[in-house]
Amino acid sequence: SVTIMVDAVVYYRIFNPTVSITKVENANHATQMLAQTTLRNMLGTKSLADILKDREEMSEQME
Repeated sequence: SVTIMVDAVVYYRIFNPTVSITKVENANHATQMLAQTTLRNMLGTKSLADILKDREEMSEQME
């Protein structure tokens, strides 16, 4: 088991501003948590070698 640190940049667009204000307490934080959870789930299934090899593929899967 290896602990790795990952830096990531997430670009997002709010499609329904009314919902983002009335239904979500903090849309920025919710988006950050979703991206973080998704990335952890993806990385948790791969070896370090696969993570390094498949960076572009994982980036496309995050879209």
